Amino acid sequence: MEDKKNYSSDSPVNEKNQDRFSRWKFSERIAQVISRRSDPSSIVIGLYGIWGDGKTSVLNFIERSLQADENVICIKFNPWRFGTEDELLTGFFFDIAEALDAELIKTGDKLKDFLKKAAPGAGAIMGAKGAGDAVGSFILGPDINELKKRIERELESAKKRVLILIDDVDRLEKTEIHALFRLVKLTADFKYTSYILAFDKDVVASSLQDRYSSSAGDAGEAFLEKIIQVPLHLPTVEKQVLREFCFEGVDEAINIAEISISQQQVQEFVRDFSGAFDDCLTTPRKAKLYGNTLMFSLPILQGEVNPVDLMLLEGIRVFCPSLYEVLRVNKALFTGTFRDSQYSNKDKEKGHIKNLIDGALSSGRNINKEGFIDLLKSMFPKLQSVYGNMSYGSDWYEKWNKGQRICSDNYYSRYFTYAIPRGDISDKAIQELTDDSEKWEKTFDFETNPLNQVLNTATAETLIKKLRHKAGEISPDASIALAVALAQKCDEFPNPEVLYNWSVPFSQAAILVSDLIQNLDKKARTDLAKTCIDSAPVLDFKLEIFRWLKREEEDKPEKDAFSESCIDEIGKHLGCVVSKILEDNNDVTTLASKSIPTIFYTLNKFVRSDYVNEYVAKSISIEAETLIRILDSYVPTAWGMESGISHKSDFERDQYNSLTSQLDASIIMDAIQTHFPQAVNNSDDFPRIYDEDAEKGDMFLKQFVWLHQYVLNESEKKGESDEGESQA
Repeated sequence: MEDKKNYSSDSPVNEKNQDRFSRWKFSERIAQVISRRSDPSSIVIGLYGIWGDGKTSVLNFIERSLQADENVICIKFNPWRFGTEDELLTGFFFDIAEALDAELIKTGDKLKDFLKKAAPGAGAIMGAKGAGDAVGSFILGPDINELKKRIERELESAKKRVLILIDDVDRLEKTEIHALFRLVKLTADFKYTSYILAFDKDVVASSLQDRYSSSAGDAGEAFLEKIIQVPLHLPTVEKQVLREFCFEGVDEAINIAEISISQQQVQEFVRDFSGAFDDCLTTPRKAKLYGNTLMFSLPILQGEVNPVDLMLLEGIRVFCPSLYEVLRVNKALFTGTFRDSQYSNKDKEKGHIKNLIDGALSSGRNINKEGFIDLLKSMFPKLQSVYGNMSYGSDWYEKWNKGQRICSDNYYSRYFTYAIPRGDISDKAIQELTDDSEKWEKTFDFETNPLNQVLNTATAETLIKKLRHKAGEISPDASIALAVALAQKCDEFPNPEVLYNWSVPFSQAAILVSDLIQNLDKKARTDLAKTCIDSAPVLDFKLEIFRWLKREEEDKPEKDAFSESCIDEIGKHLGCVVSKILEDNNDVTTLASKSIPTIFYTLNKFVRSDYVNEYVAKSISIEAETLIRILDSYVPTAWGMESGISHKSDFERDQYNSLTSQLDASIIMDAIQTHFPQAVNNSDDFPRIYDEDAEKGDMFLKQFVWLHQYVLNESEKKGESDEGESQA
């Protein structure tokens, strides 16, 4: 692709047709005054303007205006080119001599040759004396006096004037600034000579003030007044003109990045930009700098972030770097929302955020504090409750994610790294994945699975999260392919044991499969659900898919979900698949230990009601330990409130009821009496686990026996009570 980037080097302009800020006429008038001046005495003009305000362009305009004037010789001298005071001094005279040799001296010895003879003496003086003394000694020496007389004689004879344009004065070191002004002061009595010095008055006055620190507080200003005879300030650029110039750079950056933004986004950007940055937009250079910044950032993050948020953040970086730094290192303070409760209202955190923002804005220049705060509230809705009473619920997270907003925890870091953070996945990659999925052959060959290149255990969580965010926008064809692809790769989804097991990538992937199935026409959903169940190599995931299928509800008839008959059809298909797996002599307690309760329910409901009784009885006869693993699978995992460490809880009444609803209790009791007689006891108290290192399997057996006896006694008492009531 052709490189379209066109970064502006912030070069000054030269031509009249390049004048964007109405400075040509101003420059032309200065040129005319110098050209028409009849007084032979010299004049020193100061052209004042802050850095980036266009001083060099005005000097260029003055020179161009005088180009056709044969009576004026323009000489440009840039003191910034010289590294030492010695070079500055000799460079000044050599530049003048070289220009006059070309324009003025037609016969006899050249001025430059004459100057070369005097230059060594200047170097010696410079080494022995300070800058000011060296300048004075050199200029007042006999050689320079002779040079001065010859120059004046030649100018008078030719009826010409010399205009010396000196730029970048304010970029010099303090000692060099002083040396330059001493030089100008001591040469200002050259006849037919004019100077225009362009600089930031405050910077130069401050440097001169340091030189005369023992003098009055305004010594720098006073020194300038002695040298500058005509002080001129650059004409002010209208704010509207400067803003339009800036927005041209924004438009160019957007076009180069090939980004499309809506009219509403344009209006929001203009509103927020103008409110916050108008006062900061002080010079053309600032406008150019902002445009160049966007020229860099927009193409890099094209399609990965919200373009308006990025453009506004880059404005903060250019116009208030201190605030940008606060944002960069405080992600948690600016993303998401506050979750106030009766126990914590977050006042301390809100006060901290206010202090950070106030401190950053106070250190900036030309800052409209109110405008910046309004901008921040627009970019980071969380701040609405810092500076007001408005708050946002967690339901906004999905909207912010969909809009790739900076206030989203999932996108914030991208805005500051100009890259996709480690462990994250590019939005472009997600789009390419959905596009490629549509092209996947309907044979669904595992070798060409579209997830092969992007899915691994490290990226699984992010990938599933991003696909879930846009699941509703995925086409039916891509939905079919992705659902099957996810099922095929289910063994790469992490499935750690956590308090909320639905939040792990394994379960989230199954939920995503359900979401994708919903994108199809109702008639096609059942077949896709079966295909996904068949495609999953892990039994747990087959069950998880079925678990998360959306079902119709009586109180929500409008819900677009599977009917009871469709669920029954899919359940029977799943039951058939599970039973075939078990018929191949697979032990369910080792094959899918976490899912035993679900497997038992599925087999009894969708295959036949006594399937589990027969299967368990046979399994225990082969290996008695199977019973302990079954009991263990029904016992929930408990989590320490302080430690966060997980451990198995007790086999209690809820677990007893759940297990015996699928497996006949007599089968379990017979197995315990036969294979684990030590577990049969007559304790009055429910046996509990107090020692974490104790053998839990034996305890689960004892707890089942105790509960079974308790239920029998309970049933017997209830029977006696019912009989007594009937006799009465």
